[in-house]
Amino acid sequence: MGGQRHSKNAGVMGSESLTYAERKALGFGTVKERLGKDSLGNYDDCCLTLMEAKDPVITPDGYLYSKEAILENLLAQKKAIKRNLQAYEAAQQQEQQKELEKQAIEKEAALIAFDRRNHLGVSEGVAAKLEAAIVKEAEALRNPKEAGGAKSVIAIKDNEDRAKELKAFWMPSLTPEAEAKVEKPDTDTRCPASGNKLRMKDLISVRWTSVPEGECGKHMDPITKETFANASKLVVLATTGDVFLKETYEKCIKSEGSYGGKRVRDKDVIELKTGGTGFAARDGERVQTKKYFAMGPGNGLRDLRGQHQGPRSLGGLVFMN
Repeated sequence: MGGQRHSKNAGVMGSESLTYAERKALGFGTVKERLGKDSLGNYDDCCLTLMEAKDPVITPDGYLYSKEAILENLLAQKKAIKRNLQAYEAAQQQEQQKELEKQAIEKEAALIAFDRRNHLGVSEGVAAKLEAAIVKEAEALRNPKEAGGAKSVIAIKDNEDRAKELKAFWMPSLTPEAEAKVEKPDTDTRCPASGNKLRMKDLISVRWTSVPEGECGKHMDPITKETFANASKLVVLATTGDVFLKETYEKCIKSEGSYGGKRVRDKDVIELKTGGTGFAARDGERVQTKKYFAMGPGNGLRDLRGQHQGPRSLGGLVFMN
């Protein structure tokens, strides 16, 4: 078999005659683009304000925030949780009230049907229909929209007969509606960056060691005096809040097991999530952005002049308009 099997390679309706390379030339699908270092944050930037962190604090997962920004965020989350809990509790009370009313109606309908059977000689079948009609009528009075606005047992039966004959299921009055249910809200405040649980008491204050005046850079390692850069791998000691190069910690502090007169264990060491350098070998997926393009708009990966009766595009695609 020779040639392309377009029917097997078709992407979407209307592109059955296009090959994979041609669809790529049009910009169809998910496109990845590499970001430069200017698109990534610095190692000392707040994850909320995207600016240099003021009075910096770090989470147990290694995300840096300005203290004021993260406290405002956690407070806003608490207020939202309180509102959602109140709405959930009100919905639960409403559901319980509906259930109690439904049980009372069913009990009253059963008593009426029992009275008709024993005092008026009504058959079991008729009594059962009467009981069901009473329950449905009561539901119609409680929820007129759901029951089609029925006002009596006779009206309910008439509406049922007419509904069987109607074929216009798209009419608003015949369109079923899903019952809106309020789900129980999450009561935990969470880190905006990682989504993990985060409480105010989990935040750890960060202490930078400033570079001497007149030298390049902002912060440095307190032991080796090496200036930090975005490419530096940094760790924060939870016991003191000091920031070190990861290499310095492993060579100088880990073996001693203490710093500044305080014991340092492995669980006390938090690796700082730095902004990035723009190099995929170091930052991985963080230096890529993804965007989905539908058929036609293009993504800049191919010259689009061929779509407008110009010369051939780089993918060799020409539209004969």
